[in-house]
Amino acid sequence: MSKRISTQELASELNTLKCENAAQHSALETKVSAVRAEAKEARKYFEQRLDRLDNRIWAVVLLTLGSLMASILSMLVI
Repeated sequence: MSKRISTQELASELNTLKCENAAQHSALETKVSAVRAEAKEARKYFEQRLDRLDNRIWAVVLLTLGSLMASILSMLVI
C-alpha cells in the first residue's frame, strides 16, 4: 500500500525546499560577486603589465632605429 501525501505536507515540503534554495542561491550570489571582483582586479593588473611591456617594446624599437640611423650616418660621413 502506497502512502499518499496530503496537500499540507506537500506545501510544507515545498516551502522547505524554497527556503533551502533561497539560502543556496544567496550563498552562490555572494561567491559570484567575489569572483567578479577578483577578475576585475586581475584584469586591471594584467592591463597595467601589458601597458608597461608595450612601453618597453617601443623603447627597444626606438633604440634599435636610433642605432640603425647612427650606423647609416656614420657610413655616409666616412
